[in-house]
Amino acid sequence: MRGRSSRSSGSFPFGTLMVASVSIGALAALGWQVWQILLPMLEPPSTPQFQQAVRLDPLPSPVSLPTNAPVTDGPAAGRIDPGEFPPGSRGRVIEPIGLAIRSQPAADGAYQGGIVLGETVTVLEYSADGRWQRVRRELNGQEGWVRAGNLGPVAGSGVVATVNSPDVSPEDPTAASTPLPTRAPAPAAVSVGSQGRVIEPIGLALRATPEAEGAYIGGVPMNEVVTVLGLSEDGRWQRIRRQDGQEGWVRAGNLAQE
Repeated sequence: MRGRSSRSSGSFPFGTLMVASVSIGALAALGWQVWQILLPMLEPPSTPQFQQAVRLDPLPSPVSLPTNAPVTDGPAAGRIDPGEFPPGSRGRVIEPIGLAIRSQPAADGAYQGGIVLGETVTVLEYSADGRWQRVRRELNGQEGWVRAGNLGPVAGSGVVATVNSPDVSPEDPTAASTPLPTRAPAPAAVSVGSQGRVIEPIGLALRATPEAEGAYIGGVPMNEVVTVLGLSEDGRWQRIRRQDGQEGWVRAGNLAQE
């Protein structure tokens, strides 16, 4: 009895072995699933495939311009011969949209107003490049620079014109071109001491002295009634008094008898 071993103590633990086997199998299956998930992440990215490069022919070299070719800053439109309208001559605006008056002979000069089609101006001088003219308006004496090449002749400004007479045939050598006389200053339509109404559509510039260079002291709008106080010696300017009592000089010929 003393040397015999117990039946239960000598038997193999089959239950424990089964539990261990199932646990190991479950862990192995779980590890396999995790490995399948992580494997794509661990693989290096595939090398990108590019299309085979195509060799392009080099572009043709630009053609060099002759070194002696004249270089200009733009078309010569607007450049005229100063001999056609020398300083002191009169011209009529022929540009359909009118002209812009600028403080300097340049496109970026300060804009000072506009001159409408058909208005008459006096040419004072030319810019160094001949593309700009400094002019004086006959309506209000304003001065400034406009683009050259936009003035036409004015009848009575000394421009040569052909005079046809019914008593002289075209073949007659005496029927030569005769220069028209220079237009005289417009007489004052309103006498001194009378009242007149401004008939100039753009109004009149009121100046301190009877000259275009006189200091500008205000403007008189169209249809305003003023009193004529005097007349300059050359008859080109009238001294007036406005309804508010302001006095000054305006160009003659722009008032109608009231």
